[in-house]
Amino acid sequence: MTVRAEAPRTYQAPIAAALACAGCLALAARPAVTWTAFGVTLAVGAAGLLAPALANDEETTGALAWVVVTALAIGAFETIRLSSAVPPMPWSSHAAITVVGAAVAEEVFFRRFLYAALLRRGVAVAVVVSALAFALVHIPAYGMRVFPIDLAAGLVLSWQRWASGSWTSPAVAHIAANLMTIL
Repeated sequence: MTVRAEAPRTYQAPIAAALACAGCLALAARPAVTWTAFGVTLAVGAAGLLAPALANDEETTGALAWVVVTALAIGAFETIRLSSAVPPMPWSSHAAITVVGAAVAEEVFFRRFLYAALLRRGVAVAVVVSALAFALVHIPAYGMRVFPIDLAAGLVLSWQRWASGSWTSPAVAHIAANLMTIL
C-alpha cells in the first residue's frame, strides 16, 4: 500500500495559487525561442510535477478511451496544420528537443498541476481557466496573433485532460502538434 504525503488542506489552495501565478509569470516572461526559454519552461514543468498532490489529480480512464481521445486531438491539430498556409519551421535536432521538452513541461504545468488545482471549482472552470492561462502565457513571446489558436489548442488539450482523466494524453497530442511545426 502506497501512502502519499499531502500538505494539510489549509495550505494546499494558497500554495497552488502561488505556484500557478509564479509559473504563469515565468512562462510569460521567458524570451521567445532560446535555451533560456527552454530552461524556464522545464523549470516550471518541474515545479508543477513536484507540487503537492492535489485531490482528483489523476482519474485515468481505460486505455481505449485514452487512445481515442489522443487520436482525436492529434487529428484536429493535423487538420488545422494542413489547412493553414504557414510553412513548417526548419527541422533540427535542437528544434526537436525543444518542442518535445516544452510540450511535456507545459502539459505537466497546465494539465497536471493547474487543471487539478482548479478542478475543485468544477470541470468547466478547470478546462477554461487552464486553457486561457496557456494561451495568455504565449502572447509575450509570439504576439496577440497567436492567442486565438493557442486558446483553441488549450481548450482541446484541457478537454483531453477531462476526457482521458490524465495529463499524458494532452502531453502526447501537444508533442505531436509541436513536431508538426518542424516536420
